[in-house]
Amino acid sequence: MKNIRSGITFGIIGGLLTFLFGGWSVAIIGSLMGVGLGMGLSGKLERKEPLKIVLAVLPTALVAGAILVLLSLYQNNFVQQAIGKRPAADKIVLYGNLIGFLGTVLFTTLLAALHGLPEKQEQKWRMVLLTLLVIAFPFVDKLTALRWTAQIIFALIFVILGLGLNIVVGYAGLLDLGYAAFFAIGAYTTGILSSPQHGIFMNFWLVIWIAAAMAALWGFMLGAPTLPLRGDYLAIVTLGFGEIVPVLFKNLIDVTIKEPFTCWILPGLLKLFGAQTTMACITLMEHEDLTAGEKGISPIGRPYLPFIGEFKSSNPIPWYFLIIAIIILSVFIIRRLRDSRLGRSWMAIREDELAAAQMGIDPVKTKLAAFAMGATFSGFAGAFYAAYIAGIFPSVFDFSASIIILCVVILGGIGNINGVIVGGLVIMTADRLFLPALKDFLASLLTHTVLPSISDPVVQLAVKDNANPILYRFLLFGLTLVIMMAVRPEGLIPNAQVRAELHPDEIPAVEAETPKTKKAKKG
Repeated sequence: MKNIRSGITFGIIGGLLTFLFGGWSVAIIGSLMGVGLGMGLSGKLERKEPLKIVLAVLPTALVAGAILVLLSLYQNNFVQQAIGKRPAADKIVLYGNLIGFLGTVLFTTLLAALHGLPEKQEQKWRMVLLTLLVIAFPFVDKLTALRWTAQIIFALIFVILGLGLNIVVGYAGLLDLGYAAFFAIGAYTTGILSSPQHGIFMNFWLVIWIAAAMAALWGFMLGAPTLPLRGDYLAIVTLGFGEIVPVLFKNLIDVTIKEPFTCWILPGLLKLFGAQTTMACITLMEHEDLTAGEKGISPIGRPYLPFIGEFKSSNPIPWYFLIIAIIILSVFIIRRLRDSRLGRSWMAIREDELAAAQMGIDPVKTKLAAFAMGATFSGFAGAFYAAYIAGIFPSVFDFSASIIILCVVILGGIGNINGVIVGGLVIMTADRLFLPALKDFLASLLTHTVLPSISDPVVQLAVKDNANPILYRFLLFGLTLVIMMAVRPEGLIPNAQVRAELHPDEIPAVEAETPKTKKAKKG
């Protein structure tokens, strides 16, 4: 019965999402819903024969698919008329709903059935299936003309940012409220080194590594003065750093850099002895506009590959696979770091810094490495972001960006790579994809239902302007976090250790047994 309720919940959520997009969206939503439902159910099932698992979850999958199709048909036949749009063509309705229903049932049963395989094989085949879905998504999106890929790319940028912040907050336990500063450093490094505005045309494939290195350097510089600080004091310092960096970039519009030895040090020393120098002062940079202030840097050089050419905004598919490649590289590096001696040192510092120091772990090097490595991935994200939008502006990197990145880590699950990926996708697709669609839906609904019945033009304009969910995005984020902290404080996909600490009663008896109790039972 509990599984059936899950199917009903997924079906209703998926069906309501079709209200916002209509048309072919039911096909993609149904398939994605099947993936989520199948993975959710597999975690609750015992390992047994795959066929038995299929029979156990099939009713849930059928209920979810049926509710999805019913709500999709209601959307096409009634909701479309209410918002002043024509219903979709019969061909789209028939094939879209059929694919959506079959996708829900197929992926739910398939992913649940994989739980009947040995653990390593289950992980292998699940990864294969998810890889195929990731590869197919942009092509299916282009075929259905939904144009979701461009917004998903923005969500994936925040996934990389979340992965980097997870090193600092999740592994090392250092609360960083100014992480967007490193994002800005990576983006502006890319803009300065590959923009015609400065007459520099460095290759993107080289610039992205320079941006990552520059962000790592600044992460090291931030970590150095904060070593004695912990908790709230560390958060305040990082918050200040995050506020300083955008202001700094905003004001680098008249920069003069002179070589200090011949300009100040040598003349100063000679004046002590009553002598004067005639040596020419070496000026490295004079009255240079590095960031163009509020106007920002634009355009910015873009990646180029043989057979593809220069990446363009009109074709998001190359950008999509580039960001996927960066995420794969980031996950690989972070997993190796997590399992290394350095990663275990981070976690020891997180649990008890004093005890870790007594065991021989150097807190100075460990914290500096956490700040530097976390900032590195922010540099990758900043370089990609700058090239993708071909322009950067200081207002993008304000305090709210740091909070959103922190929300990605908290919502997904602190210390869990998979959780951070899911958290980034959930928050940013809601922000970049679903809220704009909801805004258009509500505007059309009000225009054809409520607004014509309001005679006062002032009230009519007030209702129209305030029925915009984008205005309340931070309210919605805050409400989501409050609900999460009350219902599931460990996140959507929690770290095993965090879950054990918050829910010790949910640990299976076999896992809770200690070696001594196992030995006693055998005896």
